[in-house]
Amino acid sequence: MAKQTKPPSAAASLRAAGRGAANTNGSARLRVELASSRRAISDAVRKIMRVATEMRCSKPHRADLEIALREALANAVIHGNGGDPKKRVIVRCSFSRRRGTRLAIRDEGKGFNPRKVPDPREPDRRLLHHGRGLFLMRALMDRIEHREGGREVILYKEP
Repeated sequence: MAKQTKPPSAAASLRAAGRGAANTNGSARLRVELASSRRAISDAVRKIMRVATEMRCSKPHRADLEIALREALANAVIHGNGGDPKKRVIVRCSFSRRRGTRLAIRDEGKGFNPRKVPDPREPDRRLLHHGRGLFLMRALMDRIEHREGGREVILYKEP
């Protein structure tokens, strides 16, 4: 009888896929690849925020980064990849004490037009339990960009 093995945990998959490098001039880079699952989102956020802490990002900046990162990852996993665990989300991070933080989140979905996402402050949308991710990212980050037809969002936070 063949031995059954459990699939690797999200954390194990993350460790295998996460690669990073810090250098002596106050900057670090990190690449994290995760499956499209909600559990993988938390594992990725923990890993990325650990580097933000090591790079001495201020507590207010770290709070903004964490919320915006969680929203971007949730959008990539749920909306972009449709929760398909076979599809991956790639996060590329750049931390610099001089230039700030840059997080690029890319999914394998069809993309979308961010201009067509309704404003969650509209009266008919205020009581909904969803639809605030882009709004929060825009409010918390210094700048965001959408690329690759909406399959990639880039979040910027100044130092």
